[in-house]
Amino acid sequence: MNFWKYIILCYIILLSSFLSISQIDNCNYIGDTKIYSADSNKLFLQIDNNNFIKNNEYTSSVIEGFTLLGFNIAPKFIYYPSTRIKLSLGGNFLTYNARENEIEASLLFSFQYKISPKFNFVLGNIYGTVNHRLIDPLFDSERFLNKNIENGLQLIWNSDRIFTDLWLDWERQIFQDDPFHEKFNVGLSSEFLIINKENRYKLSIPFQNLVRHEGGQIDKYKEPIVTIFNNATGLSFTKLFNDKFIHKLKISSFVVNYQDLSPLKERMYIDGTSSYSNLELINSNYNLTLGYWYGNQHIAPLGNPIYETYSRTKYYVEEPIRQLIISKLNYQKNVFKGINFGLRFDTYYDLLDSNLDYSWTVMVVFNQRFFLKDFNLK
Repeated sequence: MNFWKYIILCYIILLSSFLSISQIDNCNYIGDTKIYSADSNKLFLQIDNNNFIKNNEYTSSVIEGFTLLGFNIAPKFIYYPSTRIKLSLGGNFLTYNARENEIEASLLFSFQYKISPKFNFVLGNIYGTVNHRLIDPLFDSERFLNKNIENGLQLIWNSDRIFTDLWLDWERQIFQDDPFHEKFNVGLSSEFLIINKENRYKLSIPFQNLVRHEGGQIDKYKEPIVTIFNNATGLSFTKLFNDKFIHKLKISSFVVNYQDLSPLKERMYIDGTSSYSNLELINSNYNLTLGYWYGNQHIAPLGNPIYETYSRTKYYVEEPIRQLIISKLNYQKNVFKGINFGLRFDTYYDLLDSNLDYSWTVMVVFNQRFFLKDFNLK
């Protein structure tokens, strides 16, 4: 079967599947940050598990293709000592198929305090990856599969009109004379709802910032300090439909900036301004996205590398301008309580190189909480 027949077949299968499937929530991969008063003085066991295959068929000069096939599992004990506090203790274990003897294990602990019904403070293991709601050129959605643990501190404001996520993710700690740099990321993701006509349409302003820092004053690592700043500011319009097949139509457009703030600038470019626009058709089971990316000297260490204008693996390979036509089809079905099945197919057509890259993903995500004990009971 040739490539184009394969694409058409995938689209037909997915589009025909969602027509007969019951309604589910599109936010199955985003954690619930709320603390409920009914959980006070109760102990739970929570198990989060993600099984995945992601095949990146990339042939462009700036990125090489690769496949991820594995799973991660995070069992955690969760205790609510009051109506405002959540304590979590557990571990995360990531492994790839055919490399089962190489397990990436992480100890997880978090303290969450509900300052007010709309404002939460988190210390330790924070709500990361897709919870930040960042666009793919700034923050690669693939990190949900292979880098889904973030530790540091986080402030979350979530009201009817304002969502704000401010966080520090400390990737690597250093001590005196360590032979490597410390690494951390600081992010701010906000969305301000300026018009909300209930059951009709919404207009909002998303504002996103990321700072990537690699450096340190007490290490022995002689490489230069690196500080990269990325920003995206845009406008998002959502039209609501009372239709069987299309529930939402969403149009968004961003101006995306990059700046090298390092003391000694060694990147190929020191700054750049790009644009990113999308049209989305959203159902309870699917999300079809058509987009356009104009990249002008774009570097984003945490973003999807397919949008960058240089190669991370092939030194001195650069394309200062990149223009991509993007198509994404994301499908998900709740097959049982706490079990979500997902399929995703993405294509990226390079207008300047006449090159087509694509990827497909299959995921089964299990999120379930089990009640263990109620300390309110005598």
